[in-house]
Amino acid sequence: MKRDLLILFVKILLFVPLTYTLVEYKSYYDQAPLLGRLAYSLNVFLSANIFISSLRIILISWYKRRSTFSHTSTRGSFVLGINRIASVLNAIVIFFSLMMVFKINPKDFLTSITIVAAAIALIFKDYITNMISGLIIMFSDQLTLGDYIKIGEYEGQIIDITLVNIVINNDDDDIVMIPNNFVFTTNIVNQSFQNSRKVSVEFDLTLNHTMDREELKRRLGQLLDKHSNEVLENSMKLKVLSVQKDVAKYKIQFTLTNHGKTQSQFIKNIVLNEVLKIGNET
Repeated sequence: MKRDLLILFVKILLFVPLTYTLVEYKSYYDQAPLLGRLAYSLNVFLSANIFISSLRIILISWYKRRSTFSHTSTRGSFVLGINRIASVLNAIVIFFSLMMVFKINPKDFLTSITIVAAAIALIFKDYITNMISGLIIMFSDQLTLGDYIKIGEYEGQIIDITLVNIVINNDDDDIVMIPNNFVFTTNIVNQSFQNSRKVSVEFDLTLNHTMDREELKRRLGQLLDKHSNEVLENSMKLKVLSVQKDVAKYKIQFTLTNHGKTQSQFIKNIVLNEVLKIGNET
């Protein structure tokens, strides 16, 4: 926040003398039209940018102060949403400032573009809906950077939320980009939202090679007891999901001492290796 205030102060230091020269040396700028348009465009950009930056700082400060007073945790998605909107508004201001440099009347431009606005909206429909979905995700405060989530078949940690997609880093260190619209059409499990460290592993055993459920639970429990530093004691649960013609489907759940991608994958691999041994032995 201190850095943002410093940058805002520098912008104000540039804006004040530039505004003064536009008023006091108007005749000079009239004699140099290109320089005058550049100075005026820069002045318009700085004035709008100062307003946007000030509003952004005020909103973020208010949000953090409200979270402190209400004793709730501050989640970065709201701040991320404010920053995205500020970036879009600044891009629009830059666009119109450049139009002034090239002597394009913004009012005439907006009037003419309304003719093709419907076609543009149709072409960029998916992108626009993705942007709206992204803003809803950011301001809903249900997902934020660092959350470990499962969306459909994808699972991993959120490393970025853009106006187009959610970027997650899965257990295989792959970067997966999920369109924001997809979030509203599928179920989401946010383990970090409830500070959950539960890990689930599903596996199959053929009916003619399976063992008694209690014996299987005892065997896997002994395995996890050897890793008491990573797995909480007595946190394991074994469920039979279904019994089909040739296989029985199981799910084992346990709680890690600390949530971490590397730790979770390590324990999963150990459990799956033990299941393979059990299948070969029985």
